[in-house]
Amino acid sequence: MRKIWRVLRYPIYFAAVYVAAILLYGTLTDWQPRGTADLTPEPASPAAPTVIEDSVLTFVTWNVGYGGLGSEDYFFYNRGDVLWTELGRARTSRENVDRYVDGQRLTLTSTLSDFFLLQEVDTASRRSYFTNQLDTARRALPGYSVTYAPNFQSNLVPIPLFQPWDHYGQVQSGLVTLSRYAPAAAQRIQLPGEFPWPTRLFQLDRCALRQEFPTAWGTPLVVYNIHLSAYDSDGSLRREQMNYLRELVLADYAAGNYVIVGGDWNQVPPGFNWFSLNPTVEETVLPPAVDFDFLPDGWAWAYAPTVATVRKSDEAYDAHRSERSVIDYFLTSPNVRLRQVKTINQDFRFSDHQPVYLAAELLR
Repeated sequence: MRKIWRVLRYPIYFAAVYVAAILLYGTLTDWQPRGTADLTPEPASPAAPTVIEDSVLTFVTWNVGYGGLGSEDYFFYNRGDVLWTELGRARTSRENVDRYVDGQRLTLTSTLSDFFLLQEVDTASRRSYFTNQLDTARRALPGYSVTYAPNFQSNLVPIPLFQPWDHYGQVQSGLVTLSRYAPAAAQRIQLPGEFPWPTRLFQLDRCALRQEFPTAWGTPLVVYNIHLSAYDSDGSLRREQMNYLRELVLADYAAGNYVIVGGDWNQVPPGFNWFSLNPTVEETVLPPAVDFDFLPDGWAWAYAPTVATVRKSDEAYDAHRSERSVIDYFLTSPNVRLRQVKTINQDFRFSDHQPVYLAAELLR
């Protein structure tokens, strides 16, 4: 035993110091946003309308997967590869990132919509070779107002832990809403709930991006862009965030506003039949779902049940084998009528999520 200890003690000491240094650095540099912060949207073109005059508006929500999770790729973390992963798989190739980001641009320029609600938009992250996808969106829609709310700011995400040469590394990412109209107000609202230490040091700080738009008839439209928690095994973080979101939207509606919420909910909508998209799966753990009575009568969940919005990302996409689901959709208040909702089927070429399109009428 003594001989074994003599051989192993230095690697063990080194590993302990290495992990301690990472945790200390993470603790000292941890970004901890709190409360509500006003945001300054980048203005739309001078000719852009400042007041909504049309009662029918169109929206697209899309988790763009930080430009690194197209159909050829998988997310090593979803395989449980926290300590070690296949060499070269902590991030995809630069060529793939360029192709996926160009797919983001193509989708924005080819889809006619008044509002685009994007999630996982990288601005300066190692995982996407420091491509500025906020700038890509800005250049794709030069006439639109652009609002950015950060929800992931870390100098170092140290996974896979024992591959320091291939760490996830620096991450700067967030929510982006592009609108044909100039918002009268925009806020970043911190959502409640966080993982225990030290996991929380390297996780997203979930938030809602809230914007308010005036209408010609005097009833403001409030638009929320959200990305709720994943990886909380018991669902407690999502429940906290959902309860807080319910308070926000009910207060907005009670104040006389139209309310539309879009984003990545990381749970299926009420009544969605997961097996309808996965008929050959015999055994699985069903994803969490929003409760039927989450909101009073009149509120509507807008989604297309026949086309998936997300794929399981622990392996590259296989149209015949990959599990699929619907976790990207919209919520509308009782004074909004649904006109059309559809998922834009891209076969997950550019992201592990697919865009969802909504046409909605603001009732007068």
